[in-house]
Amino acid sequence: MVWPMKESDANPALEQLHKVLAELEKLAASVSESAGGASAERLERLQDALGAARERIRDTEQSIRRSVSESAKAADGFVHENTWLSIAIAAAVAFLLGALTAKRE
Repeated sequence: MVWPMKESDANPALEQLHKVLAELEKLAASVSESAGGASAERLERLQDALGAARERIRDTEQSIRRSVSESAKAADGFVHENTWLSIAIAAAVAFLLGALTAKRE
């Protein structure tokens, strides 16, 4: 079983992508101001590509949020349905951690 990614794990990467896209859009805008009509078509394609990238990032964010929400609901449902098993697992993990971290005399 692959452990699901938490939203907090993805936030820094998504924030960086937003920053990169914002910088690229600023660069495209400054190029359009200084470039002549010959590069207008290239600039338009670049702006289209940036818009598509921004939309893909937005879709990825929504997908991550849905995944995190579904995982949380599944975990909550498991704990509610298996209360005593959840308590036993938590106790066993706590005991093992305590045994592993205890100083040996």
